[in-house]
Amino acid sequence: MRRILIKAVPALTALTLVLTGCGVKATDIPIPGTYPSGETYTVRIEFGSVLNLPDRAKVIADGVEIGMLDHIDLIGSTAVATVKLHSDAKLSKSSTAELRQSTILGDIHIALEAPKNADTGFLRNGDVIPASQTVPATNVEDILRALSNIVTGGRWADVAKVVEDVNAAFPADPAELDRVNTAGRAALSDMAAHTADLDRILASAQQISGRLEAGRGAVDSILTLGPDRAAGLSGVLFNVVKLIISGGGLARNVGDLLLPHVGDLQSIVSILAPAALTVGYADITVGENLETFDTLLREKLIPLLNAPDVNIRRASADVQADQLIATLRSIGMTP
Repeated sequence: MRRILIKAVPALTALTLVLTGCGVKATDIPIPGTYPSGETYTVRIEFGSVLNLPDRAKVIADGVEIGMLDHIDLIGSTAVATVKLHSDAKLSKSSTAELRQSTILGDIHIALEAPKNADTGFLRNGDVIPASQTVPATNVEDILRALSNIVTGGRWADVAKVVEDVNAAFPADPAELDRVNTAGRAALSDMAAHTADLDRILASAQQISGRLEAGRGAVDSILTLGPDRAAGLSGVLFNVVKLIISGGGLARNVGDLLLPHVGDLQSIVSILAPAALTVGYADITVGENLETFDTLLREKLIPLLNAPDVNIRRASADVQADQLIATLRSIGMTP
């Protein structure tokens, strides 16, 4: 009887597997350690990448295992990991999730870490930790891949070339190298001794930059219109220079024409200058002469003609001449 039961066990197991279908995974079998025990609640965590994250990965907080990965869904370009946590695990809603490895070659697990002094409440069933609070894994494979790219991608050759270029930039003679070092130290010492001047230069440069920034519109106009106008100005200047050069022959001919008549021109100018000076001052003297003539008419000639009272006893030509001159001088006709 015992032998029959032992033979029936494999048959029952095979029948169970056939009835459950071909979609059964090894992780679906309830083996101890592959599912959290006791009451749990579900939290979803959004990751940018969950590469190499194994099924039933552990969820650890402060070094304590508090749950396990249930499944992963791809929503758009975001991987959403659904984890089941023990009901007694109290975590802040501002907790961060990170994919870590306990050892160099160990499996990746989900590490939850709550920030210090967090007071935003605790995670509850159905809550979501957004991608802004998650960090993807930096595993050994990525590090080795990066090192391989550096070694096989020619980076070391580039570094060696840089070292060779630096060595070639310095003189081969040690004495010359010492002279360069001495000059460099002197320059640095001089700069350190004139920090005030450097500060003033920098302050002036800052002011200039500020003024340029304030006059951005004018600067833009200059940079936009300046080249074309400068080209036109250069053409004008060249034409002016050509005109001056072309006028050289004309100037020589004018000189030959005027030099024989310089004396005559000077005589004409010497004659015309007093007349021009008199004309220039005419607007000042005419008024005075008119006033003097008006006084002569009103106070001298008209009263004499209205009531002549003349008793001439003696006449002399010299006296008449003197009176005529005085009269003419009074009206400004003679100096």
